Amino acid sequence: MKKANTANQTIFSIYAEDKKGLVGQVLVHFNKRSYEVISLNVARTDISDLVMLTIEAVVPAADLLPFTERLKKIVEVYAISTYADSLKKTGFYRLDSAALTGTLWLLIGKYGAHLTSMGEKTFVISKTGSDSDLEELYRKLEGPYLLGFCKSGLIVEESLVPFEEL
Repeated sequence: MKKANTANQTIFSIYAEDKKGLVGQVLVHFNKRSYEVISLNVARTDISDLVMLTIEAVVPAADLLPFTERLKKIVEVYAISTYADSLKKTGFYRLDSAALTGTLWLLIGKYGAHLTSMGEKTFVISKTGSDSDLEELYRKLEGPYLLGFCKSGLIVEESLVPFEEL
């Protein structure tokens, strides 16, 4: 698993008008400054014609405020919030069925993972947590039985942008 540079990792939650080319317009700002974008998600909201872009990127702490202010100047952008990388994700680990041993069940229990699906020759377990939690379980599972891994976008239990800002 390639390790992301987590120094000054920030999550940008951007509410914007749903216009063609919006994602490119926002990403050009990250590319101009050579900021590493780790993940990007675009989702429709319940407010007509608004989308929420969630961008996880590495931005130096000294640049964060001025960079956020530049993003706010994009005509389609209504509101932006930033967060330290403390939000959860879900990791999915695909394993060979030969890995189904007592040791694996102990790992699943210890790390709070869940058996998600079973196939004839493979199965998938999932775990929700921080990047470091998911990476720790990955290291424990790494070997000949681990066939694949991916993680979801960010998971949050509250609105990322307060509606008062819209």
